[in-house]
Amino acid sequence: MKTYDVFGIGNALVDIEYRIALEELESFDLPKGMMTLVSASRQEELLSEKTLRSKDIKQSCGGSAANTLVTASMLGSKTFFSFRVAGDLFGDLFCEELRLAEIDMGQIKSRPQGNTGTCLTLVTKDADRTMATHLGVTEDISSEDIDFEAIKRSKHAYIEGYLVANTSGFEAARAAQEAAKKSGTNLAITLSDPGLVENFKSEFEILVKDGIDLIFCNLSEAKLLTRENDLEGCKKKMREIVPRFVITLGKHGSYAFDGKSGYSSQSPRIKAQDSTGAGDTFAGAFLHYICKGYGFDKANQVSNIFASEIASRWGARLPKEIIKSLDKKTANDIA
Repeated sequence: MKTYDVFGIGNALVDIEYRIALEELESFDLPKGMMTLVSASRQEELLSEKTLRSKDIKQSCGGSAANTLVTASMLGSKTFFSFRVAGDLFGDLFCEELRLAEIDMGQIKSRPQGNTGTCLTLVTKDADRTMATHLGVTEDISSEDIDFEAIKRSKHAYIEGYLVANTSGFEAARAAQEAAKKSGTNLAITLSDPGLVENFKSEFEILVKDGIDLIFCNLSEAKLLTRENDLEGCKKKMREIVPRFVITLGKHGSYAFDGKSGYSSQSPRIKAQDSTGAGDTFAGAFLHYICKGYGFDKANQVSNIFASEIASRWGARLPKEIIKSLDKKTANDIA
């Protein structure tokens, strides 16, 4: 029976990305640097904005957990994804991209009528990303969509924090958490977005209280979760509430705590183009390398290289040839 390094559950979305000027962002009435959930009609309005008509578009399958699994899979980890898409062309495209990335999905239990979710991402010159997400049928993801046998046969289960934004998604996250605890599978979660932590803090606190082995977050999210005002305060508080954690710090690198020791790592100097997917890529590389036997110190160093590389490009995923090249280079440099 097949075993996995990383099982993931999250929202299946098609990313629609544009680069725009800071002053142009104002016309969209979206909070800069955050993710906003929108209705189908509002998403249509945003996509029809005249500001976008002359812009280059980058369209690909995405979603936070899916992006993380793609990175881990292309590095060589065995991965499995539980998700929900509609019986539409976007849903077909999403499943095909998972197959090409060699991510197992088992038998999809349903392909309901409706729309596969979309995420409009607006990237400004400061490399920040502002997102409008219409969940489509993934809004109804539940425990019925989870392959519990795959969780049982995985080293790590990875929960996308965006799931807490609706009742059925939160229920699915809780079900995956309980299954991981019963099977002894290491459970990791990403906090996903500062606005999400701010608006759904009680849901995250419930998940943390019930047992999370590893948290991935950026500094803004860590401050909101811990109610601390600086990095040192966040480090101290995080050690009290979770066994292991990683706080990403953008151009300043990251801090990782393995339960005993903390490790700081700097990011390579780059000209940032687009921060979309940087945290997802970091988590995918980190999970892969700790499964490979790297300690938190080395995994932290290597993952910063991957996150910096994607931040220097446009788009939420690195091409496979770049991932393989970075893997070979970092293995030699940090051996």
